[in-house]
Amino acid sequence: MASPQVETSVRSLSRLHKAGSTARVLDLLRVMENAQLDNEPIEKPFFSHHILNKCFVIKHRLRRNETEIFEDGRTTATKILIPIDFSNLDAGGRYLFVGQRNYIETLTEATGVDVSARPTDIRVMEALERLPSFDPFLLREWLARHGVYPDPRYFELGLGEVARMESFVFKEISQLVAMSLMGRSHTESINRLVKKLLSSQYDKEMEPLRDVLKLNDTEFREGMFCWKGFLYYKWCAKAVEEQIAPVVREMRDRQPIRGVDSDAQIALEASRRRLGRAMVTTYNRLADIISNYDRAYAEMTSAQNPLAFKRFLLSAPSLFVQLGDSIGQLQHIVQFWRYRTHTLGDTPIPFDEYADLLRDFEDGLTVRLT
Repeated sequence: MASPQVETSVRSLSRLHKAGSTARVLDLLRVMENAQLDNEPIEKPFFSHHILNKCFVIKHRLRRNETEIFEDGRTTATKILIPIDFSNLDAGGRYLFVGQRNYIETLTEATGVDVSARPTDIRVMEALERLPSFDPFLLREWLARHGVYPDPRYFELGLGEVARMESFVFKEISQLVAMSLMGRSHTESINRLVKKLLSSQYDKEMEPLRDVLKLNDTEFREGMFCWKGFLYYKWCAKAVEEQIAPVVREMRDRQPIRGVDSDAQIALEASRRRLGRAMVTTYNRLADIISNYDRAYAEMTSAQNPLAFKRFLLSAPSLFVQLGDSIGQLQHIVQFWRYRTHTLGDTPIPFDEYADLLRDFEDGLTVRLT
């Protein structure tokens, strides 16, 4: 039986926990700790196994020596990282990858419980493996499609994302808030509602907004989650759109180490062109969905027709998988390209690594979640 590997970079484990969940990191330990602080136990945990419910799940770019433990030649994987001491993250942790050889047996050794006897936990891990990112809106809808409905507290935006989104959301919802306030669009009132929307604090102060949207209490809570999701994706799309052209240009201009034959150079150039076209196509696909949201929102605010926006919001989760998938893949390309080239500086990328990198990016854009 393979043994789980030990994470020696304890500093990174502490930093992960301090940052909380992101699109690349799912910090289940933080959710459990917050529930204990609030004295509100989680009745529907992520996993049935209590140790797994305090782990980190990380989207990880495999190092060369790590690819050897897989049969399929993948370049990215989902890491399950279990702290050795949950009250002292400086002690480090043990980790394995979903889908590595004998990973269920390895996880059984790491947890001390027969994981093969917990099919729901295996189903959740394998569902997480297929996701390009862990943004909360994609995550919730994807798990629901697999028959898993964890506590809503697992799907909150991180504090850092909320802070960065606030000014964007303020501009986006001002017109609707003015409608709910009977035309009295006060900056302080809008700021309060923005914070409540992004933190899921749906109290009496949001009643005028619920009345405008003509939603009952249950629909309002679901509608606000979906609205927050579209605002999140629109914000992410704006950020990634600004990076596509520069990254495609950098890929074109940055040459690998010389000394390979001309056929290989031609193949590499063809791969770069295909990737550039695929990135633009992927962005256009998600931009079309966001345009549908914009039209429904405009119909409500300009034509005073809230029913169209209500229908759109309540049907929105079916779109989150496509939006989250597309944005997650584009973010992966942009962020990893920038990370890899930054670490190299002016040093050329080895040709084989360059070709593998482009192939990984292409593969990610051609495999769709279904």
